[in-house]
Amino acid sequence: MPSVAKDSRNAALYAPLRRRMIENGDWDRIAARLARELNESGWIDKFKDQSKEMARAAESTGGISVDTLVAELAPQAQGEVPSAVRQEIIGVIRKLLEKQIEF
Repeated sequence: MPSVAKDSRNAALYAPLRRRMIENGDWDRIAARLARELNESGWIDKFKDQSKEMARAAESTGGISVDTLVAELAPQAQGEVPSAVRQEIIGVIRKLLEKQIEF
């Protein structure tokens, strides 16, 4: 299957699944679990500290916007999510989807 068709199919599935997860509270439960796991792993503190350092360093040049800070840190932050946390959350989502969709 071509990549564009697969992306289109995924997008078509994503919206109704996300809506259903929001409606029944699964979205919030997964988000809370992810936040807890990231906090326990030290990931949140690491990026809070890093963002503070970047903001302080930028003060001498007039500061840095939140949007710029997020744009600079997001790729690194996403790449540094601990694999154990990533796998755990993927497992939770996979189990949830298996209950909702017949594969």
